[in-house]
Amino acid sequence: MIPVLSPGPGAPSRRSPPPEEGESGNGKRRRGFTIIELSIVLAIVGILAALSVYAYNKVITKARFTQAKTVLKHLQKTETIYYTDFDRYTDNVALLHLDPVKYNHYDVSITLLDNGMNYLGTAKGVGAMEGDLWFITRDGEPTQDNAAKARF
Repeated sequence: MIPVLSPGPGAPSRRSPPPEEGESGNGKRRRGFTIIELSIVLAIVGILAALSVYAYNKVITKARFTQAKTVLKHLQKTETIYYTDFDRYTDNVALLHLDPVKYNHYDVSITLLDNGMNYLGTAKGVGAMEGDLWFITRDGEPTQDNAAKARF
């Protein structure tokens, strides 16, 4: 066991004596944070919040773009099946079983070309995706219109 030594008489104590009445504030311990410290913390929190909202909006927009590409690829596959059965393409979205509720950010339409031997599928953005426009043909990948407000 290690003996604990107490300071001898006249030795300085580690504890500061309690402040007496009438003393100036120089020897007092400070409590809390200063206004500058609090404003720096609030500024950092504000910057982090702004960055996270920006990143969240980018992810949401990218997910909606993926929805447009998915609906057009689905359109392409169902048109191919329809063509196999009837030797022509259709412009009736209902015959292709495209559920408009499932793809709620895009309106899908089909334009027939060459008397039903070719088609152009379009997905036009609605609501939050207003102004976004995607195309697909029977041979291609979904492509975004160059005049769209947001780009994939």
